[in-house]
Amino acid sequence: MKFLSFSAALVLAAASLSAQAQSAAGKMVSKDELRTCMNTEADLAARRTALSARSEANRAENTAIKAQAEEMTAEAKAVEGNEAKMDRFNRKVKEHNARVAAQQASATALRTDLEALNQGLVAYNASCGAISYSREDKEAILKEREAAAKKN
Repeated sequence: MKFLSFSAALVLAAASLSAQAQSAAGKMVSKDELRTCMNTEADLAARRTALSARSEANRAENTAIKAQAEEMTAEAKAVEGNEAKMDRFNRKVKEHNARVAAQQASATALRTDLEALNQGLVAYNASCGAISYSREDKEAILKEREAAAKKN
């Protein structure tokens, strides 16, 4: 009799732990809600990849602008006092300044997009970070995506 009640207590404890684990994992979502979360996750990953490429291009352009500025500093000393060379150099400086302004605008847009990505990640984590879902639903959604990819 004691063995039976101990077994019953273990079963109840296991059921209780299962319920606690599910509530800790989050609410069970529908297939449509899971699809929304998976689509959001894929979108965020694509945006992150694109922003990473833009960030790398931004760093390369900054490096090129710094190198050009160093060359122009040396050239400024060489053309000092020569009116013909100074006019050409001033045009070069004007082009350089335009390049710097374009780079600053690009960097500002990149920062804005990175902030938007971070806000998207926070929203995703709040809505999808602690959900539970059926494995079958996820597999079905993955099959849908695979079929859609084959059509494209």
